[in-house]
Amino acid sequence: MRKNALAITLYAATLSTAAFAQTAGSKTIRVIDYWSVRTGWEMGSDDSYLASRAGCYEGLARVDYDNKLQPSLATSWTQTSPTTWEFTLRDNVKFQDGQPLNAAAASNALNNLLKAAVPAKAFSPKMIKSVEAVGDQVVKITTVEPSMLLPLQMASPATSILSPAAYKDGKVNPVNTCTGPFIMTEVDPAQRIIVKRNDGYWGGKPVLAGAEIRFILDPNSRAMQIRTGEADLVRLIPPLVVGRVKSTSGVKIEQLNGPRTTMLLLNNKKAPLDNVKVRQAIQAAIDTAGLAGAVYEGAVQPAVGPFVSTDPWALKGAKPPYDLKKAQALLAEAGIKPGTLKLNLIAYTNRAEFKDVAAVIQDQLKAIGIEVNVRSAEYNAVEPDMLSGNYDMALMSRGYLTDAAEPASYLNADYACGGSYNISHYCTPEMDEKLKGLFNIKEPAARAAAYRDIAQSIQSQALTVFLINETAYDAYNAKVNNYKTHPLNYYTLTPTLSIN
Repeated sequence: MRKNALAITLYAATLSTAAFAQTAGSKTIRVIDYWSVRTGWEMGSDDSYLASRAGCYEGLARVDYDNKLQPSLATSWTQTSPTTWEFTLRDNVKFQDGQPLNAAAASNALNNLLKAAVPAKAFSPKMIKSVEAVGDQVVKITTVEPSMLLPLQMASPATSILSPAAYKDGKVNPVNTCTGPFIMTEVDPAQRIIVKRNDGYWGGKPVLAGAEIRFILDPNSRAMQIRTGEADLVRLIPPLVVGRVKSTSGVKIEQLNGPRTTMLLLNNKKAPLDNVKVRQAIQAAIDTAGLAGAVYEGAVQPAVGPFVSTDPWALKGAKPPYDLKKAQALLAEAGIKPGTLKLNLIAYTNRAEFKDVAAVIQDQLKAIGIEVNVRSAEYNAVEPDMLSGNYDMALMSRGYLTDAAEPASYLNADYACGGSYNISHYCTPEMDEKLKGLFNIKEPAARAAAYRDIAQSIQSQALTVFLINETAYDAYNAKVNNYKTHPLNYYTLTPTLSIN
């Protein structure tokens, strides 16, 4: 999530609402998404993920529904030196404005990303030295440090390739400039996107004629849309209403235990949270199993460490650290008397359940003599304070494979001294050395072991308190065919999606 950095623009419509209504009987679909256009399509923001879910954006590579890397606009890639990769482009691909995809156009897109005011976590000047065209079909990318993970990063929506016409005056316009199966024809940043089928799509003609994607941020309102039949497909309905939605005639639920965790961020540079024993006391005082049951009615699993237990890099045999006596003893060792410590907790309102999560944490920490004051606000309003270190604790929903299909980018962004999303404000040379080395480990099994080692350090030092592993629930009309929740939340409108 990023703070608005560019003025939001309403792009000219080439397909009117009336025109969309006329096609409604010819295989169109009504989708409700949980995100709106917030940064004027900055590639480094969540707007790029919205454009990918709309079937517009594509990158050089893609991550499939089994979380495996596959070719996309590039058919192959080769590491020609420790810091150099060459990507060979697919033949006969055209942008939606009719311009050909070639190495010059792809390099232009990636260089615009490198020059953006808000860098992408997966592709920033800190990690990318240069991008250049080699002939007509090869894109050469040089990294600052040796990296085995660059192909994974090229599957991020942030590294999608748009036509040269998309980039003007430091802004990005995806309307009619993508390569994907659907063409954006109308964008109202706060309300909706309308797309139509890209009949010239390189991957074959999509089944659907088009779609209307409406933005509804309130999760309970999204759930109501599928229950009343006003939508055909609704993304991310809240766990608390899953039972009611399941009982609605003609509605199906798609469930995914995805790579996303709700966590309690602690400001590691601010006293007394700079004391490891205070952080460990807070960790030990929170009953994550009770939290999962009380707030989520058992629809999620309590977390131990940053990763889901089925991941190859998850902590092995780890148990929840809940222990009130230990928590009280740790506070005493830190020299803090019961009733003397007061902390503020930020719970942003974009996640409806955070109000209840904050209330449970407030009550549980009270049991060891810590008074918690809860502050509620929109995420964009509190992010500057969190990034600058002007906070004590904050709730956060964080996808750890969002930027790449392995957690190296997440760990570096969140726990490196210069990390772009280091809201924990944790910084040590020892951790930086470990994080930097992740990108140069060749064997996947060895990388998994390194991820596990770092996760153990984060957990044992209570740098962050991990609360629950999130379960994503999408709901759709039984007439919808070939829909599946993507593990990284990259795709919704696909070429094979259809409706009876």
